[in-house]
Amino acid sequence: MAYNSNSRRSFANPAINRVNDFADSYGMAEAASYKGIFMKIAYFLGVVLLGVGAFFYTHHYFAANGYAGTSAAGITIYNNEVAIMMGAWVVTLIAGLIAAFAIRTIPVTGTIYCAGMGYALSITSFIYAAQYRGIVVEALVLTLLIIAAMAFLYLKGIVRVGERFKTIVLTALIASLIGSLAFLLISRIAPNSALVASITKMQNGPVGILLALIGVIIGACLLLIDFETIVQAVENGVNAKYEWYCSYSLMLSVIYIYIRVLELLARIQNSKK
Repeated sequence: MAYNSNSRRSFANPAINRVNDFADSYGMAEAASYKGIFMKIAYFLGVVLLGVGAFFYTHHYFAANGYAGTSAAGITIYNNEVAIMMGAWVVTLIAGLIAAFAIRTIPVTGTIYCAGMGYALSITSFIYAAQYRGIVVEALVLTLLIIAAMAFLYLKGIVRVGERFKTIVLTALIASLIGSLAFLLISRIAPNSALVASITKMQNGPVGILLALIGVIIGACLLLIDFETIVQAVENGVNAKYEWYCSYSLMLSVIYIYIRVLELLARIQNSKK
């Protein structure tokens, strides 16, 4: 679809408006397509899997060379893996921040983010699996079901993604991230404080389960916003370069959902103890 001034003014998604960061976003340049976005989603997924493969390679290496680690439920977590995981989280954080403020860099920063996340999520999943039997498989299945359900709701028009919807979801996301960061800082500064102890106890109860469920719902809603972003980009003839942003944003939401589902399942199992 060729671009015109009316279509540009029709953009309702604030994320789509960021396409203005590209000097040649519209006009005679090649337009974004569903096929192009799908291929880039497949690329980022492949990079995540490479990160997963890197984890299993290093895990096997540490096991074969007798490195020190901790075993639980038949699963060994090596000390070096935890150190690499922390480094991977830092790298993904930096890459994610750069991508958020300089979307032109997403082909590179998005690749770094997904590779780092592949490793970090693998060791994180191993840690969860050592504590809760079957939790990783359950989390993967639930994540896929959520993606399928949200795609169905969007395609059928059952849920409409308007400005109010986006504002509520993004506000809830920011509040959730700020709360998580605040607790992380407090737990590092004063790990033995009464506040940390009370919050930790609350997390393993009904309130914690409810908060984790809200996190999953936020992730599901982010998927709906991503679907709308993709449709708007294609239907309004946005430059094909913007396919990188659409696909990367979708991968962020999928990863976020998986992490939140893991957290929810862990809290449910903790509440039964």
